[in-house]
Amino acid sequence: MAQTADDQSPRKTNIWPFAAAVIVIVLAVGGVLLSNVLRPSDDRVSDSAQIQYAINDSYTARNSLDYSKYRSVMCAEVVRSTDFPTEQIFVDENQRSRDTFGKILIPEIADVMIDGNRATAQVHWHFENKGSDAKTVTPTTVIREGDEWKVCK
Repeated sequence: MAQTADDQSPRKTNIWPFAAAVIVIVLAVGGVLLSNVLRPSDDRVSDSAQIQYAINDSYTARNSLDYSKYRSVMCAEVVRSTDFPTEQIFVDENQRSRDTFGKILIPEIADVMIDGNRATAQVHWHFENKGSDAKTVTPTTVIREGDEWKVCK
């Protein structure tokens, strides 16, 4: 027995809900991808993550003896203070510390509390050569200067 046009029409009408669903999914995924391409990555990072990055960058700068990086992640108040180290003092102190105790390791930055343009966090750190048993917890203040979070001790 030969198929007629009437026999094929239910199959064609059954495909439309699936096609519509595929189109909706493709548009949604495309919208998310387009949003990620057009919006800078710093805009997609939460304040809490930016605060943790700033704190981590200050310790990383000490490990790598990168004075300009260290200076760039510190707040203006700290940089202007009379006891802010010169580049030579910064390099000498951190080189001596690194040679004696190893690099600073940060296993955790916890309890990030944001209050407007000011935040606090508990930085858990230890020296590489002393092991995690000698962990220190340092309360750290971070403030927003312009669009960036800066470590302010």
